[in-house]
Amino acid sequence: MGQAISDRETFAGVLLTLVRERSTATGASKTSRTGLQASVPVSERPSVRRGLDALLEHGLLAVSGEDIGLTGKGKLFMAHVQRARGQPPVAQDPDDKNPAVLAAIVSAVEADDRLDPQGSMDDVRTLPARLEGYRAARAPRYSKGLLVLGGLAAAAVAFALLH
Repeated sequence: MGQAISDRETFAGVLLTLVRERSTATGASKTSRTGLQASVPVSERPSVRRGLDALLEHGLLAVSGEDIGLTGKGKLFMAHVQRARGQPPVAQDPDDKNPAVLAAIVSAVEADDRLDPQGSMDDVRTLPARLEGYRAARAPRYSKGLLVLGGLAAAAVAFALLH
């Protein structure tokens, strides 16, 4: 099993996980910040927005226009959180294993009250899975190709009836 981490570290790790998962899903190194925030339940959006602001300020996330992505520090911290959970780190930056850097990141996270989770820790921990379930539940039942074919067929029938 891993080591115990604080609620603020857990919340920061969950936010980094959301950014990483959305980036990986699109095959990019960044994701839309507003798109990420919009995918979160309304009651949790303010705390997610504040948390993302804190992570940007501490250099765990980088911003490029409207997009955000993990930095080397963000990958290092995310690996720390994953190890604490007993998971193998998937976002580790092999070039930055300096314990002083990680200690500074953890201190900054612990000192920032914007990373205080709102609501229960169970809700915080399950946010990535809940968002994935929500996206799957909202997936269209018909593929776009099938809808296009149906539209073309309807247009052909209408054209044939009019002539």
